[in-house]
Amino acid sequence: MMIRSRLLGAVAGLVLATGLPACAASQPEPMTGELYFGFTRLDPVARTAIEDSYVVVEDGLIRAAGSGTPPAGSYSASYDLTGRYGLPGLIDAHGHITAGPHAVEVIDGSPTVTIESRDDVVRYHALASLAFGVTTVRNPGGDPQAGARYDANIASGEWLGPDAVHAGAVIQPPPFGGNAFAYPTTPEEWDAEAARQAELGVTYFKLYHALTEEELAEGVRAADAHGLEVIAHLDQVSWMRAVEIGVDGLLHALPTSADLLEPGAREQYLASRGPNSKFYYQWFELADFDGPLMQNLFRELAERQIEVDLTLLVNFLVYRRDAFNELYGPDDRFYVHPEALAATMSFLGASGVGWTDEDYARADAAMQQLFAFVRHLDAAGVPLMVGTDGPGGGSIYWQELQLHADAGLDPWRILELATSGNAQGMGLGETTGRIEAGFEADLAFFNADPRLDLENLRQLDRVVSNGRTFTRTELDNLIEEEMN
Repeated sequence: MMIRSRLLGAVAGLVLATGLPACAASQPEPMTGELYFGFTRLDPVARTAIEDSYVVVEDGLIRAAGSGTPPAGSYSASYDLTGRYGLPGLIDAHGHITAGPHAVEVIDGSPTVTIESRDDVVRYHALASLAFGVTTVRNPGGDPQAGARYDANIASGEWLGPDAVHAGAVIQPPPFGGNAFAYPTTPEEWDAEAARQAELGVTYFKLYHALTEEELAEGVRAADAHGLEVIAHLDQVSWMRAVEIGVDGLLHALPTSADLLEPGAREQYLASRGPNSKFYYQWFELADFDGPLMQNLFRELAERQIEVDLTLLVNFLVYRRDAFNELYGPDDRFYVHPEALAATMSFLGASGVGWTDEDYARADAAMQQLFAFVRHLDAAGVPLMVGTDGPGGGSIYWQELQLHADAGLDPWRILELATSGNAQGMGLGETTGRIEAGFEADLAFFNADPRLDLENLRQLDRVVSNGRTFTRTELDNLIEEEMN
C-alpha cells in the first residue's frame, strides 16, 4: 500500500511539473436539468445574502448551488431571476391541507362538529399554498384516509401542492365527530385507533384539549406502541404535566392550565373562568414568566427539545374584533375556498359570544404578554415551529411570521424557523429546508427582499416544488380553473 501511494504521488508531481492535463475523466461532466440564475440567495441558517446565485435542478433534486458563472451544461430550461430573492420553499407546520369546511351535523341524534375532507376543497387549497411559496406542510389532524389519498395524488402528479406530513383523526370527545375525529375509551380502542392511523401512514397522533390527564397518558402509551409521535393541544392538562407524561410536541400559544399559574393567580383565574373563550386572554394576564413554575417549564421544554408550534394567528383572531377582515382582505379571499371561508367566519363569530368592549381591550393588551411568552421560549432554547392553523400556508402565512416579528424575533430568525427550523422539527432537516446540493428542489423566489419586510413574501415570482416550476400567474390560473 505504501509503494502504491508513492507511485501515485510521483505521477501527480510529474503532471504538476510538466503542466500536462490530468486524465479526461477528471473533467466535470456538463450539467443537465434546469438552471435558475441571477438571484440573491438568502440562507437564513448562515444569515447570508449571496448575490448572483444559481441553482441546478434535476430529477426533483438540487444538483448544484453556487454563485457567479453557472456551470456549463445542456439545460432543458434556464430562468433568469435577476432582481429576485431566493429562499428554500416555505414550510407551514400547522396547515390543515386536507380539511373541508367546518360544519355542525346531527349524528346519532346529537349536534356534532365535523370537518369532513372534500377533494375539490383540498385541491384548491393545495394550489393556494404553492401560490405563496409553501412547499411542505405538517397537517396537524384530520381524516387519515384523506391524508393517504392526498399523498398518493401528489406523488402521482394528479394533484399539485406541497408535500405533507400528517396527523390522523384528532382524539377528542363529543361534540366533535365524523372522520376527522376519534374518541377511544378503552385501552383496546386506543390501541386499535393508533394502529389504524399508523397503517394509513400518519406520523403524528394528535391529542386534543378536552382530554383528561389519564386519557393523555393512555394516548401517549398507544402512540408509542405503534411508532407515532404525539402532538397535543391542551387546556386542563398543563404543558409541564404533558412533558412528564411524554408528549413530543405542543400546539398553539394557549397553555391555559391553571396549574402553570402561581398561587393566588391560580385561584383568581379559576374563579373568573367561564364557559366562553375569554380565558384565552385571562390566562396571559395572570401568567408570571419569571416565576418558578414557568421558568421550570421553559427549562424542561428546552432540555427535552419539545417542539412548540405557536400559531399566533389563533390568538390574534380571537383577541381582535375585526381580525378576520384584517387577515383576509378582498384579494386574499380568492385563495380560500368560498365554503371554507364562510364556515371559518361563522365559527369565529361563535368564539366572540359574550365578549364586551372591555374584553377586547383587555385581550389586545394581553398580546404583549403573548409576545413576551414567545421571547421567553426562544431565549430558553425551546425549538419553535411556525404554522398558520389555516388550510396550508396561503395568503395569511406572512402574517403569522409578522406576529413573530412583533414579538421581537429578528427577520433572519423568523425565516430560519419558516424553512430549516420547521424542517428539523418535522424530521425532514436532511432533505428539505436548505438550498444545498442533494436536497429536494423546493425553492421560492420573490420580487422583493423579505428581510426588509415580511409582507414581501406575498410577492411570489416563482415556486419550485420537487423540481416542478410554476409562476404565480400560472398557479392563479389553475386556482381559477379549479373553482370553475
